[in-house]
Amino acid sequence: MQSNPFDRRTRGWYTISVDTVRGAVILVIIAAFGFAGWGLYRQWEERAEQREAGLLLDEIDGLLARAESARSPESFVEEIAAARNSRAEAAAAHAVSDFAGAVRAGRHGRSMLLAILDAASSSSAAGEAQFIAVQGGVEYRRGERGEWEEARTRVVLQSGDYVKTSGNGSSEIVFLDGTLYTVRPNTLFLVTRSAGPAGGASEQTIAMEYGWVNLNTAQRGSRVKTPKAEAQVGRESEVVVAYDRESESGRFVAYRGLLDVTSEAGLERRVRALEQVVQTGDLLSAARPLPEAPAQIRPAENFEVSLDAARSLELSWEPVEGASRYALQISRNRLFVDNLIDTATRTKSSANLGLKGEGSFEWRVAALSRDGLQGPWSAPRSFHVLASRAPGEKGDKTPPELVIDEVQAYGNIFIVAGRTEVGAEVRISGEAVAVAANGTFTKTVLVAKEGWNVLELQATDSSGNEAAVRRRVFVETF
Repeated sequence: MQSNPFDRRTRGWYTISVDTVRGAVILVIIAAFGFAGWGLYRQWEERAEQREAGLLLDEIDGLLARAESARSPESFVEEIAAARNSRAEAAAAHAVSDFAGAVRAGRHGRSMLLAILDAASSSSAAGEAQFIAVQGGVEYRRGERGEWEEARTRVVLQSGDYVKTSGNGSSEIVFLDGTLYTVRPNTLFLVTRSAGPAGGASEQTIAMEYGWVNLNTAQRGSRVKTPKAEAQVGRESEVVVAYDRESESGRFVAYRGLLDVTSEAGLERRVRALEQVVQTGDLLSAARPLPEAPAQIRPAENFEVSLDAARSLELSWEPVEGASRYALQISRNRLFVDNLIDTATRTKSSANLGLKGEGSFEWRVAALSRDGLQGPWSAPRSFHVLASRAPGEKGDKTPPELVIDEVQAYGNIFIVAGRTEVGAEVRISGEAVAVAANGTFTKTVLVAKEGWNVLELQATDSSGNEAAVRRRVFVETF
């Protein structure tokens, strides 16, 4: 029997087939429009990335020029170099049409340069220098007519300000160019600036009326004037400049790096590492050699001893070739003023110290040549004397104090300042921190992870008690 073309079952099959084809055609059309739309979007996005990459390269060039012309760019040499590398990566990616990569590298370089300019702006607003440590009698005065005021940490100094220390006063001052001054007792100087060589940028300078200072320069040199001479200190140098106004004589010492001394009469001397020049009137002596700093042997850094276990402690150091004797200082503060022991008559390379009370102490030693010239001090070492315990007395169970006073952010670099119990050990995110004899500390921390991070500080006292503090910090996402 011949089938009916209009049979319901046949017609149903035929109808479903047409609907399926119609739906497939619609899907193909939609997919085609979608693909075309996606292609157009990618072209638009690529053009947008290309435009952004070009704008970023131009912006980075402008920011680099600003960063390099800002005051004290030497403080950000590594950061500026890293920004230049990011700029080079962005340009290389742009050249091969990798605009997304160019944008990533460009954003990184721009964020770094903006952080540098923010830090430089903050530094410029902060004046020429800042007290970072003060011990004993230290004062400052604003200009010629200001009143003498007591110096405190974080007080800012401007050009034209005076600094004065008493017989028991000492301070540390950091300048914008990175130079660190340790101002010794009985010193008076003026903070100022001098014209740079060949018409260049002006230089940070102090004009010392009397006294003596130790200074450590960073990426840029410094200048110290006395009434009878001038010292031009090289970069990355450690020197001493001293002037006695009664005898009108000066002393210029280089422990590291070099300095050039010019007398009032125009005589010149170059002083290299471990050399000394003396100024008498208008004359400058020849440079004379100094002994090296002794290497300390015992006790180790942060050594602890209990009065229950011992009543004496031996300090020892390696003998220095050519030394006739040694100077030894023991103090309760790292600036070594009001010292408990201050002698320059040790002929042996050791000393037996009697222990009479608890506390934290700093000690250092220097060698003197046969001509009586003293070389550089060794790096200070600390030791802690623990108190005796009564019979049956349990140890201290109180956690040490741990306080964060300040966290300064410079991009992904954070400077953490705080204080803890004297003698306690501090770690920040597991990294050991140098703690001063009075319990204060400052630590520079580099945080690599972008976004929110947690700095974990932990202090441990001599009895094993622990205290912990956490501080959230934010690293800008590039």
